[in-house]
Amino acid sequence: MAKMEAVVFQNPEGLNLVGVMHHGNGEGPRPCLIVCHGFAGTKIGGSRRFVEFARYAVEHNLSVFRFDFAGSGDSEGNLVDLTLDKELGDLEAAVSAVKRLEGVDPERIGVVGHCMGAVTAIRGTARDKRVYKSVAWAPFAELEGTMERLIGEDAVFLLKEGEEADFLYNEQLFRCGPTILEESKRINMRDEMAQIEQPLLIIHGTEDATVPLAEVENLMQAADLSSGNKRLAVIEGAHHSFPYHQEELFDLTVKWFK
Repeated sequence: MAKMEAVVFQNPEGLNLVGVMHHGNGEGPRPCLIVCHGFAGTKIGGSRRFVEFARYAVEHNLSVFRFDFAGSGDSEGNLVDLTLDKELGDLEAAVSAVKRLEGVDPERIGVVGHCMGAVTAIRGTARDKRVYKSVAWAPFAELEGTMERLIGEDAVFLLKEGEEADFLYNEQLFRCGPTILEESKRINMRDEMAQIEQPLLIIHGTEDATVPLAEVENLMQAADLSSGNKRLAVIEGAHHSFPYHQEELFDLTVKWFK
């Protein structure tokens, strides 16, 4: 049975973040994939998606590190303070923590992100050359429009007035602050893509109602595809969370890192 261990580390704000390390099978230092969960999610993932991915990757001699961003899951902080730039700091701290773990090849630290976590994976890869490869599952491509769809019209009105707002997401009640909406207007994902030099794979479904495939196809136009280092893999019939295409999603991801 693969070895697992709990890891507690601090982000730049001094908050304790909690992660779980799944050590890959096989001998010698192994690549480690850091998983970035989505908006208002946790390191477990819906339908235990990230747990199942970690188990799948371990069988292919890859290690996986799942962690909760500040304000989510077991980590310290409040979700209302969430910003995309703070998530970058959390990811940077996670890379530093993973590089110190026994059995990890420090030259092969990868990042896998889903949903808004895929946005952070893309932005983090553009800024942190310690990341050698990345995979983005169903990333937000047009941030402002996607955030407004997720949060809802009533909450967006309050956020634009500079107030905090409650919103329902996946049948759960959350609260967010105005900064997250302000950031979504400022951040241009095409510019972020253009900065990435490392290999990047984006995986998207044709039936994604949260982020239409056309938006991601437009995003890919900002990438330098001449080197073959950046690819878009489209899964026919897949939805935003890939509920019926999990094995194909995992297989594409693992092959990219192998």
